[in-house]
Formats: sequence, C-alpha cells, structure tokens
Amino acid sequence: MEPEVTEGPEISEAERVSRFGCGALLGFFIGLVLVIASAPSSTGFAVLAFLVPMCVCGYLALKYGDEFWYKLFDGI
Repeated sequence: MEPEVTEGPEISEAERVSRFGCGALLGFFIGLVLVIASAPSSTGFAVLAFLVPMCVCGYLALKYGDEFWYKLFDGI
C-alpha cells in the first residue's frame, strides 16, 4: 500500500489577508518609487504604477508565503 500524499497544511483566512497585505504594502512602495522616478504626466500611468506592483507582490506573497520574502531578500 502506498503512503497517502498530502499537500501542506491549509492556511487560515487571517494569514491569507496578512500575506497579501504585506505583499501589497511592498508593491505600494515599489509603485511610489516608480512614480517619483518617472514623474508621469498621465494620471492613468501613475495609477497603474501603483496598482500593478501592489497586485503582483500581493499575489506572489500570498501564493509563496515565506519563500517569496526569502528569495526577495536573498536577491538584494
């Protein structure tokens, strides 16, 4: 009989919110740097410069958890 393969433990809703929120906060600061560095004349670009990094970082932090942060800081 083969052993049952199970995935890691399920994460709680509070941890999901925390992971996404911390990643989105990092994305906010990345967007802030992008907006300050590029000084956009378009409001649409400024909004996208905030939203895209926030969503991407939030999603990656939610999906990969601590591995996201370890790889991020190992790369710096």
